[in-house]
Amino acid sequence: MASFFQVIEFMIVCGSILALAMMILVNMPQSPLRSLLIQVFGWLFALFCGAYAISPIDVMPEILLGPFGLVDDLGAVVVGFMSARAAWNAGKDRVRLKLQEEQQQAA
Repeated sequence: MASFFQVIEFMIVCGSILALAMMILVNMPQSPLRSLLIQVFGWLFALFCGAYAISPIDVMPEILLGPFGLVDDLGAVVVGFMSARAAWNAGKDRVRLKLQEEQQQAA
C-alpha cells in the first residue's frame, strides 16, 4: 500500500512541476506555446459554449423562467464568440511570429 501512495505522490509532484512550467511558458508574451494553447483552448471553449447553448440542460431553465431562461444561453453564445475570436487572433499571432522568425533566419 505504501508503494501505491509513493506512485501517487510522484505523479502529483511531476504534475505540479509540469503545470508550473506550462504557466511560466504561457505567460511569456512571445512564446509560441502561449498562442498555441490560447488557440486550442479558445476553440474548445467555443465548442463547449455552443453545446451548452443548444443543450436542454440549463442553469436557468426556460420552462420555469420563461423568456428569462434564455439569459444563460445568450451568455454562453456571447462567451463562445469571444473565445472563438481570441482563438482566431492567437492563430494570426502564431503565423506572424513564425514569419518573423523566418525573416530573422533569412537575414
